[in-house]
Amino acid sequence: MTMDKEMMDALRSDAEKLGHLKGEDHTPLFLADCEACDGHGYIIEAIHVYERGCGFSHEDIEEKPCKACGGNGWFVCEAEPDSSSPHDGSIT
Repeated sequence: MTMDKEMMDALRSDAEKLGHLKGEDHTPLFLADCEACDGHGYIIEAIHVYERGCGFSHEDIEEKPCKACGGNGWFVCEAEPDSSSPHDGSIT
C-alpha cells in the first residue's frame, strides 16, 4: 500500500491541529518499502550446489533475510514537515 503525497499532507495537517488542541504528539507514521529488497524481506542470491556423487555443480537460489530491514520488507517512518509547502505552520 502506498500513500500519495496529498494523503500524507492531509494526515500531517490533521496531526498538527490535534497537537495544538491536545498538546500531544500525533505525528503520523508511514510504512516505507525497503529499497534493498524491494519490500520482500529477503534477498535472492544465485549459488552453485554440489551434490554428492555428481561430478559438477548446478545453479540454485538461496533466499537470505534482508540485512537492511531485518527481514520485514519495510520501515516505519515519521512524517516530516514538507519544506516545499507554502503553509506557515499557523492553524486557521
